[in-house]
This record gives sequence, C-alpha cells and structure tokens, in this order.
Amino acid sequence: MTGVVDSDPQPPGWLRWLGNDVAKIISGSRQDSAPVGCHFFQDAVENVWEMTLFVMATEVVGGPADGSHLPSYFQIDLNAVVSLFDSTPQLRWQASSFADDDQLGCHVSLEGLARGREVWLRILQVPPEEFDPGRLYFADTGAFENLSS
Repeated sequence: MTGVVDSDPQPPGWLRWLGNDVAKIISGSRQDSAPVGCHFFQDAVENVWEMTLFVMATEVVGGPADGSHLPSYFQIDLNAVVSLFDSTPQLRWQASSFADDDQLGCHVSLEGLARGREVWLRILQVPPEEFDPGRLYFADTGAFENLSS
C-alpha cells in the first residue's frame, strides 16, 4: 500500500515510551498476566502512527489441553490511558469482529495527539492469531514461564 511504512524492528523512542506506559496500565492490575505484545506502523499518507497492543496468549504444556492457547484476562483503566494523550482522544469500542478477516476483533480504540504526534491506539481483547504465545503454562506443576518481556 502506498504511503504505509512497514514497522522497523524498534519503534521510535517516543512511541516505545507510550507503548510501555499503556502496557503498564494493562498489566498493572494483574501481576500474573502474560506479557503485552505490540504491532505498530506509520501511515505516511494519513500522517498517523498506528499502535496495536494486546495481552499475549498462554500456551498449555502437558495435560489434556496440551498445545492449546488460552487468552489472558485483564482490565484497563481507560482514564489512565486517556491521560497519556495530549488532549482527550476519540474513544471507541468495537464489540465484535466485523467480518471473518477482521484481525482486530473486539477492541478499544483511541485516536488523538500523543506526545505531539497523531496516534491511533488499539487495545485488543485477544491477540491476533499470527502472534505466538507470550508465556507457557506447565499443567503438571502449575508454573508459568514468560517467553518475552
């Protein structure tokens, strides 16, 4: 697509800080939650940075559910996320997928100026299918192991 720049391996510093601040809000309520995953890119035509955050799935190791991926449960303090924007952003909630190919599904969307730049932030209910799990759950011991931080 013309004008869309693929994600670099690392986001610019200001976007990384914003993502980390939102991730702390997401995971702050549950210290036992899986790591928060992120996808981002810059749409040069619309002059907006898009960032999608999600709590990564947990893969079960052993037992009858071996290999299955479980979503993580989390809550979001939306007022805290809104406060990260320079002014009140547009806030939307998509309650379900629009179509079979809708990779975002249920999510909260915030659009506005953050750290002096246009940002479209989405926080997904479940991670997109193409992302690997962020932690393992060992059914025989009940232990968790984070695969990323």
